[in-house]
Amino acid sequence: MDKKENTRVLVFVYVGYIMRYLYLLVVIPFYGRVLGVTEYGRVLAAMSLMNVIWMLVSFGFTFVGMRDASRVHEKHEHNAIFSLHVSARMSMGVLFTAVGLVATFCSPVLSQRPLIGICATLLGVLNGCNVSWLFQGRQHFRTPIIIEVIGFLISLVLVLALVHAPSDSTLVLVSLLVAGVVQTAIAYQMTVKDLGWPRLRFRGIPGLMRDSTMLFLYSTGSVVLTSASTYLLTLLSTPTQVGYYGAAERFASIGLSLMGPASQVFIPTISRQIANNDLHGARVTTRRGATLLMGYGFLALGGALVLSPYVLPLILGHAFKPSAHVMQTFAWMFPFSAFNQFVGFYVLLPRKKDRLMAIAGLMSAAANLTSALLLAPHFGAIGMAAARVIGEGTLSTMLLLFAWRTGLFGAIFGRPVPGEEQPKHKPVPGSAREDRAAA
Repeated sequence: MDKKENTRVLVFVYVGYIMRYLYLLVVIPFYGRVLGVTEYGRVLAAMSLMNVIWMLVSFGFTFVGMRDASRVHEKHEHNAIFSLHVSARMSMGVLFTAVGLVATFCSPVLSQRPLIGICATLLGVLNGCNVSWLFQGRQHFRTPIIIEVIGFLISLVLVLALVHAPSDSTLVLVSLLVAGVVQTAIAYQMTVKDLGWPRLRFRGIPGLMRDSTMLFLYSTGSVVLTSASTYLLTLLSTPTQVGYYGAAERFASIGLSLMGPASQVFIPTISRQIANNDLHGARVTTRRGATLLMGYGFLALGGALVLSPYVLPLILGHAFKPSAHVMQTFAWMFPFSAFNQFVGFYVLLPRKKDRLMAIAGLMSAAANLTSALLLAPHFGAIGMAAARVIGEGTLSTMLLLFAWRTGLFGAIFGRPVPGEEQPKHKPVPGSAREDRAAA
């Protein structure tokens, strides 16, 4: 994919993400004003649990699948990958449904309304079984965005029609679950029509799990624990602090997710360039991704520090004014997170440095969890936000060390790694044609 085509796809994906944020600009103020601090905190805690179940069911399969799908070209090969991943995700879904139910009744906040936790668990399993990774790996970037927008519209209509008072907080998760079912049905119908039915089997799942374990260990620090932070706070602090933290964390997540569209394009593109021995193209694409991400990270830092005291109370109401101070603490996370996204997913992942990513993720997880247990009971929402920053900073330090020691920074931003100066063979026939067709 050349620079012009890369830019065109990025623009489309970001337009789709603009639709997501227009949706959030409607529902976040609605939730804050209709549900209030305590019930909105309960909804955010349930969504935190949903994200954790989602990450556990995915178990690192997403990036392995995206990388593998970007390296093959025949439909029967894509069907084999599709079949294996569906089998693995369904198996993980059965296991972690039970985990989600236990977590619901262990939380003082969620156990008061267990249906909200049950819906969150089912939604997490459903999201964990999505096939957007396959569309992205095949460089069909537009399809999952369109499906996601359909889901937004369905959930928005249901939320606005059903939620009228704090007692309706459970209906928020019910609405999201209905929308998720529709999205998943559409995605699977399109995939089956194109590739055929998946052949469910247990054979191959252990191998896939071995391939995905390192990435899962990395995500334990960079994704799972951060997704679980609101739920964790329900065990360490008061419902009011959960509400303040959850509201700020929601806005921080919006800021972080703006990096997502770039990774959906850059990860499979870099992986395919490396598979085709287009090492010069991979270096150029990686540098382009670094510029985009780091520029955004520092821009988000300044914007969050300056605008949070004005924007959050305006959107959520005066009752959420303390959330602005939490958001200002989160602000320092953005440059670290941008750097982590770049090094982890644009440098190490396409080059199969999964073990190094796993070590960095575990170190980050340890720092994040230790900080949370020490700070959250005493400082509430701000303490948990500070723990997130500490975790991301630890991850940045480890990734910087590994990328430097392996020589990848030198290869990408200066001299090539020895042996990579020239392609070893011609690109795989048909790959350029597929790149054009995917547009």
